[in-house]
Amino acid sequence: MESVNSIDINADLGEFRNEKELTNELNILNYISSCSVACGGHIGDSDSIKLIIDACKEHHIAIGPHPSYPDKEGFGRRMINIDTDDLEKSIRKQIQLFLTIAESSSMPVSHVKLHGRLYNEASKEEKLTNLLFNIVNSFDSNFSIIGPANSLLEHMSKKADISFVSEAFIDRRYREDYSLVDRNQEGALLESIEEQINQAKSIVVDQRVLTDTKKHILIKAQTLCIHSDNPNSLTVVQGVSKMLKAENISIQSYSS
Repeated sequence: MESVNSIDINADLGEFRNEKELTNELNILNYISSCSVACGGHIGDSDSIKLIIDACKEHHIAIGPHPSYPDKEGFGRRMINIDTDDLEKSIRKQIQLFLTIAESSSMPVSHVKLHGRLYNEASKEEKLTNLLFNIVNSFDSNFSIIGPANSLLEHMSKKADISFVSEAFIDRRYREDYSLVDRNQEGALLESIEEQINQAKSIVVDQRVLTDTKKHILIKAQTLCIHSDNPNSLTVVQGVSKMLKAENISIQSYSS
């Protein structure tokens, strides 16, 4: 097993609904190296995008858009009835909005990461994967795609010679096929801080993760995800940062 000297920690940001949640997101910036910003599909608008991008610029954090199904009511976490053309238009609109604001703030854009149900579906459906490739390739930017480790999306990205950043989650329970246990099922979320820090350590140091069937599967991730909308997200990322320091592993953007 190859030892790890550094790891990217990313957070899904721009999802705040009030001042308390915004303060939490801004505090998280002190412990991460990249982030994906909601850009209007599940939440977010021009003001929230600019606010987070400018804060990331100040903290030297790599950024990327976080498009989703156009489903604010379901926060992008449910399947909706939408045809392919309308979905493509929505994703393009979300990414373009983000790019326009990033350019106005003189911030380079490093990656694209899908959100919620779209993230999960595109990781295992060839049709959605190809749709994402077409959209990404149509922009005059050298984006990486952040997606699940050991997924169809990862394998197809490598075949298509598209830069891919493999991601693992510290607060979600895995199945043996590397998919995530559905949020609606009991035990899908690791709720205790200790559990989440231990899973982060297992993924980074041991390069394996415990599944819902109590089996370990091998996993090689270049980035760990922190969900900023989890109530204990700041405490968790602080704990993960402390754990990594103890293991002599630096927090560094995948693009560095």
